[in-house]
Amino acid sequence: MAAARRILRRLDPVLQIGLVIGLAEVYRVLRRLIPTDWPLAIVNAHHVEHLERVLHIGWEAGVQRAFLHMPEVVKGMNWFYLSSHFLVTGVFFVWLYWRSREGFAIFRDGFLLGTAIALVIHWRYPTAPPRLANMGIKDTVEMYSHVNIGEPHHERFSNPVAAVPSLHAGWAIALGAGLTLYARTWLGRIVGVLYPCAVLLTIVVTGNHFIFDAVAGALVMAIGFAATAPVRLRLAEPAYATASTRGE
Repeated sequence: MAAARRILRRLDPVLQIGLVIGLAEVYRVLRRLIPTDWPLAIVNAHHVEHLERVLHIGWEAGVQRAFLHMPEVVKGMNWFYLSSHFLVTGVFFVWLYWRSREGFAIFRDGFLLGTAIALVIHWRYPTAPPRLANMGIKDTVEMYSHVNIGEPHHERFSNPVAAVPSLHAGWAIALGAGLTLYARTWLGRIVGVLYPCAVLLTIVVTGNHFIFDAVAGALVMAIGFAATAPVRLRLAEPAYATASTRGE
């Protein structure tokens, strides 16, 4: 038994990181399998736009226009949008595993439940991104980088009508919180603040999300963590108690 436990401890990094990567791939596959209802998605996008006007947060067109005067910056944002979502999140989980096993478990569970909630909303409330909703918002990834990331009858990478909630925003905000909580250096904490801000700006400038989408993304992740973190912390309490009695 002792030998088996030692083997499992040695394999734990591979199993845990593999689990996170596997869940990310399941998310990607499920997103592609969600049926694409374009007429409903465009109607829902206009509902979101109307809600933003009521709330006075419909800033997408103005923000994008300001950045279109800097095409090289927009090209960099296109690359950042296409590459950062899974890559940076994967690197974060590898780092967090070695930094704090307890933190890794909390964030793994919170990400999992928050993403599952988002997938259900994507299925039940398909929403086109601003760039595809006939609102005068440009598709900067297509315009400057010549990459088609999804449009009617051309869904190359994923289901493009999964704008609400934005998991680009939700994952980035949760990742930033993780860096702020667990980084040991001031530089890591600064990155924890700047990375979500960069993602939020990028998803608006590239025309892929409304500001409301980012708020919704933060909300589903908050629900995921609120539901799972207390359970994870309660499970950790017996281990702390045992370590204390041993004088560790």
